[in-house]
Amino acid sequence: MSISPGSHTKNSHLELLDVIPDPTSLIESMRAVGYTVESAIADLVDNSISADARLIQIQYDANSSSPYIAILDDGHGMAPDQLTEAMRHGSTNPTVERSANDLGRFGLGLKTASLSQCRKLTVISKRDGVVSARRWDLDVVEDVGQWVVVVPAASELASMPLYGRLQSQDSGTLVIWQDMDRLMAGSANPQTEMTTRLSPLMEHLALVFHRFTRVEGSHKAIRIILNGLPVPERDPFLASNCFRQPLEGQTIRHEKGVVSIQPFILPPVSKLKPEEIELAGGREGLKGTQGFYVYRNRRLVIWGTWFRLVPKQEFYKLTRIQVDIPNTFDELWALDIKKSAAYPPDVIRNRLRSLIDHFAGTSKTTITYRGRKTNGQTYTPAWNRIEPERGAFRYEINPDHALMVRLADLLDEQGKRLLQSTLSLLAESLPLEAIYADMCGDQRPTSKEAYADLLALAKDIREICPNMDVEKLLLLDPFIRHEDLHEQLQIDLLK
Repeated sequence: MSISPGSHTKNSHLELLDVIPDPTSLIESMRAVGYTVESAIADLVDNSISADARLIQIQYDANSSSPYIAILDDGHGMAPDQLTEAMRHGSTNPTVERSANDLGRFGLGLKTASLSQCRKLTVISKRDGVVSARRWDLDVVEDVGQWVVVVPAASELASMPLYGRLQSQDSGTLVIWQDMDRLMAGSANPQTEMTTRLSPLMEHLALVFHRFTRVEGSHKAIRIILNGLPVPERDPFLASNCFRQPLEGQTIRHEKGVVSIQPFILPPVSKLKPEEIELAGGREGLKGTQGFYVYRNRRLVIWGTWFRLVPKQEFYKLTRIQVDIPNTFDELWALDIKKSAAYPPDVIRNRLRSLIDHFAGTSKTTITYRGRKTNGQTYTPAWNRIEPERGAFRYEINPDHALMVRLADLLDEQGKRLLQSTLSLLAESLPLEAIYADMCGDQRPTSKEAYADLLALAKDIREICPNMDVEKLLLLDPFIRHEDLHEQLQIDLLK
């Protein structure tokens, strides 16, 4: 169909043709945008948070005759005309300025995220006592060949999962996925398949929304419930741990808004309690998620990356950098539809690059010299790091260590030469590659697990060096590494 543009438009001299996309083809193509089931559900949680929900309940069941996933919130809900508009693809222009707390962007999340997993999306909303419902049914769209949504009959709603809970609320919205062809594709056992596919969901929601599920400043905590279980607390920055090192933050001002950067150096795994390791996302999470954590309106968008500014390295593994951006930066950060990928613009990236060495340098120091606070007293290492030239290094046993000095005093000249040759042999044959691999694995015993061996070693040294007092002994390597055990060691050594 030819269109005649109005004379007032700048393109009034052009002949325009109306090209309407085929609904079935376009929707089926958009279903392959790349959502995982956990990122799709997180997109719906975004909508609930933007609607000021305080409680978000997620329920799924593959045992029923009609497997489903349902998300219910107690937000402000939508009137019938608002719900119809919300079901429109591209209901919001991404270039239009949003509310400062709005977690959406493209006006596609509800539809694209849901239909990436199912063929039937039903949304029921309650506002001012009025309940309304709309449904995208891809079979109906294919049959009719038009962009149409179904208005479910009121009698049908009563049988929908969680509908009774919505009815008991003053307001809220219920999203239901059915006919989950993508989620259940190739499944011989629907229940097992759904359980397997949704196994990462709890942890994903816990991490992505960890700043929402706790009180933060003037923001109240929200509750997210998954099949009756509350989403656990997570904190990738371990704010409650006294060994964590916050570094000086940075503020980058731009015409689009303000970017806040706050770096932290986490304590070594050996300094963490089991519950703190779980709080940080588990041992694997601690080891593999170094780098930037980018938050858009407090919602975690991307994490565990250096944006290719530096490679991931063992010495950087304790560095976590919290980056807060407002939603006005969406275009600059190349935020994608799924809100699971972002990349900083040049003006931000250049500042971040200049800060990385400073942040990571402290992380390296923490790993290399952890636990060696001596209150101004002289620390005696067991090993010396020798750097004969830039880029080259080796390790040698420290000949000034009290045990080495005592041993040398007991030897004649031939014995001293033998000792020196033995120390050189140990230094030259030190298995650096194997040590590095073990360090990366963070499988070293905790201080308490090593206590018996430390106590036995301390007693042997005191017997060999009877003039050494306990305080001086505790400044020796390896005892200086275990300051949390010094008090108990003193008690046991002075018995």
